Amino acid sequence: MSNKSPTSQLQRKVSLTLLLLIAVFVLISYFILRVVIAPAFGDLEMAAAKSDLHRAEAALRADIKNLEAITADWAPWDDIYYYVSGQNPNFEKSNLDRPTLVNLDLDIMAIYAANQQFVWGQVLVDGDEVAINTLEILNPRYPTSMKLTEHQSDAGRTLGFVRTELGLMIVSSRPILHSDDSGPVAGALVMGQLLDTAHLETIRNRTEVDINWTAWNADFDSLSESGFDVSETAIKGSKVLSDIYGKPALVLETRSPRRISRLGSRTINVATTLVIVAGALVCTFMWIMLRYMVLRPIEQLENHIDTLRKSGDLSRQIVMPRDDEIGSLARQFNSMTSEVHDARQSLLEQSFKAGKADTAAEIMHNIRNAMTPMINGLERMRKSFTVAENLRVDEAVRELGNPDCPHDRKAKFLEYVSASFEHIKTVGASSIEDLNVVSAQARQIEGIISDQEKFANVAPLAEVIQIADLLKEATHVIPKDEVGNVEVVVDDDFADRRVRAYRIGLLQVMGNLILNAYESIKRSGTPDGKITLAAAEELVSDSPMIKVTVRDNGGGFDIATRDQIFRRGFTSKATGEFAGLGLHWCANAVASMGGKLSAESAGHGRGAAFHVLLPAAGGQ
Repeated sequence: MSNKSPTSQLQRKVSLTLLLLIAVFVLISYFILRVVIAPAFGDLEMAAAKSDLHRAEAALRADIKNLEAITADWAPWDDIYYYVSGQNPNFEKSNLDRPTLVNLDLDIMAIYAANQQFVWGQVLVDGDEVAINTLEILNPRYPTSMKLTEHQSDAGRTLGFVRTELGLMIVSSRPILHSDDSGPVAGALVMGQLLDTAHLETIRNRTEVDINWTAWNADFDSLSESGFDVSETAIKGSKVLSDIYGKPALVLETRSPRRISRLGSRTINVATTLVIVAGALVCTFMWIMLRYMVLRPIEQLENHIDTLRKSGDLSRQIVMPRDDEIGSLARQFNSMTSEVHDARQSLLEQSFKAGKADTAAEIMHNIRNAMTPMINGLERMRKSFTVAENLRVDEAVRELGNPDCPHDRKAKFLEYVSASFEHIKTVGASSIEDLNVVSAQARQIEGIISDQEKFANVAPLAEVIQIADLLKEATHVIPKDEVGNVEVVVDDDFADRRVRAYRIGLLQVMGNLILNAYESIKRSGTPDGKITLAAAEELVSDSPMIKVTVRDNGGGFDIATRDQIFRRGFTSKATGEFAGLGLHWCANAVASMGGKLSAESAGHGRGAAFHVLLPAAGGQ
């Protein structure tokens, strides 16, 4: 058999479990960071690189569209139409000059007749005008092509990239028409912009992308239409763009720095470190919490059980002032040991005395409750008759018979005699009432003794009892001369409330509860004591029941002791006060009548309520 206690074994298991949890937590976190999150940073960068390349191409395409719009605005114009036809010679002087190209942001402009004959053209090189008279500058490779100079219909157009003697260029060509877009086609208008350094810088600023382009050459034969080259520091994107003839014209390139990956790598490293530290802190905190909140209390309970086992003293209680499950377990264990101790003591007493001591205590407790109003009533009668004896009525009568007594003195003696007789009359009536109470309590005592005599052989017979009448009789347990300090309120809901029970036994139960309520108010010093008696109907397991409640505003009781107050021997009274089996006996008596006794309280100083649940007797 191992010498290690179950608690130490549990601590070791908890420690190993926590270490395993933190290891699994760190591994899972690292896997998620490296396998799931890290690639996501790369995907974000690739998406950003693709977006940069797309934006760069879109910017170039937008410039081509803008150039097309300018060409589309100039080509259908009567002035230029008649100029090409030789009917408007002044057009060149008034419209075709350097400011026109500058305003339109053009590097080249050329006009051709319908037979592809060159009419007019001009190029701006570094801001200087350079006249042209051939198409060679626009098309050194394909001089015979008619894409730019001839349009078969008024819907014709050509736009895109071309390679010229001046370098890469974007161009747009439109047929020259009337202002209303009618024909026939008089010729072609060509406009273009050089893809020079200034143009490149403009697009960079506009897109905020690191862009570059290179004219196509033989070194690019192995280059695919588009692709990406990933390095440690950047992602380079490239795309081949074709000219107006469908041939490769330029390679568009973008460079996207890998900032996200660098940031992601640093973030993952920091996150991994934080996960390890956080996991260690959490596990340490959990260990401390488990140690002080669970393991240590369990160890205390284990030691307490071992002490009880060794000593055999079940009266010892473990002190664990907690409101959680551990505290509840300790209280339940204390309650269990107390019940076991009480049961053991009860068995010992029963083995030697055959239960006679308990029976005698119950009888004497109930007889005491019944005798209290008797004693109080007899004491009041004694005081009343003592006062009546002290009345000097005989002397007053002699003075009234004395002929020498003055008339005014006779009148006073007559008034005294009248008042004395009225007092004696009142004392007599009060004494008769007290005698009725004494008589009723004497009958109750007789019933108690009679029930106890029959108990060994025959159970008492249940009868239909009017609750209101029985409670009126039970309230006599409160000393009559002190009733003024405690208000007894009887609700109106007692009318026609009837139960089936043992009259003497139920009278004892209710009298005991009312007296306990009175004594609780008296002990607590409540200035405006109040006892409320109420009744209500309840349905328990489809059976009609009557619940009678005795509620007071006295000292109340601790909620934790609610389950103990009906235990034999439990009392909250001070040392020297009469304490017996009252509530324990009451609970058993109500149970023998097929009912249940329960109690509730909001705590010390907040009063208490006792509920007697009995079978209803209906209208019988």
